[in-house]
Parts: sequence; structure tokens; C-alpha cells
Amino acid sequence: MIKINPSLKTWRIYFFILVATQAYAQQTPQQRLGQFFTWVSKTEQVPEENDCFEMDGYDISKIDDKCLQKYLANIQKTGFFSSIYMKNLKAEFTTMKATLKKEGMAQSREADRYLLSQDPPTMVQLLYALKTSSTSKIEANKAKVTVNIKKPYKQILIYNFDLEENIWKISSIESPQ
Repeated sequence: MIKINPSLKTWRIYFFILVATQAYAQQTPQQRLGQFFTWVSKTEQVPEENDCFEMDGYDISKIDDKCLQKYLANIQKTGFFSSIYMKNLKAEFTTMKATLKKEGMAQSREADRYLLSQDPPTMVQLLYALKTSSTSKIEANKAKVTVNIKKPYKQILIYNFDLEENIWKISSIESPQ
């Protein structure tokens, strides 16, 4: 009779799950983020949400619902964003509409939605930072990639991912600053 150390057995199961999850994904989260940075840098491909708003300075005075629905559909078609991200984005726009209806104005974003900056880095700077000064952590079907951008200024971006349909998809974008 062979006795298996329970901690060794648990380790083997954990290792199998970790390897199976990573093998299941078509790309690593960092590779996916590299594709995302390339997409974001091609401004002609990225739908502009501000086209759906009439602005009064930095405030939103009117929202074009058809335009907003088209924007959401185009963002979803890219395949970069998880169902959680899309749900939160729709909730953000619903809140914006409610504020507009109640107060007559709603606050707009003052920075790029995907790079959290008014003066975002270039694709070259993003890809360089991703390659040289980023870290990633994968736990089951969730991942986090932290990118330390040092030029043109210091900025930390944190991209959280969910594994959906064998693809790592962005579930949130944050910056600790």
C-alpha cells in the first residue's frame, strides 16, 4: 500500500489546474495586452465615445443613445473586453444618463478610457514598458498585468483579465495614482 502525502497530492492537483488553465488560453495575458496596445494606438480603429455626447465645456449636455449603442457594439466586437467590463461600462452610461436627466449635466471622462491619461504614451512606449517593466499574475481564470511606464512620464497601469471563451479579456483598467 502506497501512502501519498496529502500536501503533495494537493500540490499536484493545483499544478494540473494551473497548467491546464494556461494551456487552455490561446495567449498569455501579456501577449493579449500587447495586441490591445496595438489596437488602442491605431486611433482610426478605436470608436470614439465622445462622438455620442454633446458637450458644454467638460460636461455632457446630451447623449445620443443610438450612437452609444453602436459604440458599445463596436467595443464588444473587438474581443478585448470581458462580459464584466461590458456590464460595468453599460452601468456607467446608465448612471450618466440618470445624472443628465436629474441634473441637466453629466460629467465626462477627462482622460483616455483605456490608458487613463490625457496625454497617453505611444504604442512604442507602451510595448517597451510591457516588455521591460511589467509583471503578471495568473490565478485560475483571472489575471493581472501591471505595466510600469517610465516615459514620457511615470505611470502605472493595472489591467485585470478574465478568461472567457479561451481568451484573456480585460475586465478592468486601473491606476494606483
